[in-house]
Amino acid sequence: MAFISKKSPEQQAQAAAEKERKRQEAEEKQQAELLERNRRAFLATPVGQARQCFEQGDLVYQCSIDVMSQQAVIVAMVGSATTKQTTDPVVVLNAVCREGWELVNGSFVFVEQGQQSRDKFMSSGQNVAIKGETVGYYLFKRCEANRRES
Repeated sequence: MAFISKKSPEQQAQAAAEKERKRQEAEEKQQAELLERNRRAFLATPVGQARQCFEQGDLVYQCSIDVMSQQAVIVAMVGSATTKQTTDPVVVLNAVCREGWELVNGSFVFVEQGQQSRDKFMSSGQNVAIKGETVGYYLFKRCEANRRES
């Protein structure tokens, strides 16, 4: 035979307070983990890396940004083409400058990642489509006047 024990009002209040305390601790821990994940994600970006370099006292900072991606498309008996996707790096470059850097130089290279080719249908030659991306390389020098606290 099982005994059912009833808690006194004080015990019920204490249990409720303990449950609320545990819920708040779990919520605070979850919030702290979210903040840490966001901090790590920021530090992985060019802007986050620029901030770290500035705080370390570096004199120059270099980053690379993909500005265009090109995919090869081969259609049997029709031909070849490429699809392009571009991004504008200006927002990132401005954010890096606000971290205390001045843009000195920018250059672009096309990095070929592969190509596809097929013989032309009913004629001589081949259709070739190239896959790759255009990468912008940017060099910054330290500029205390550009530093904005965030």
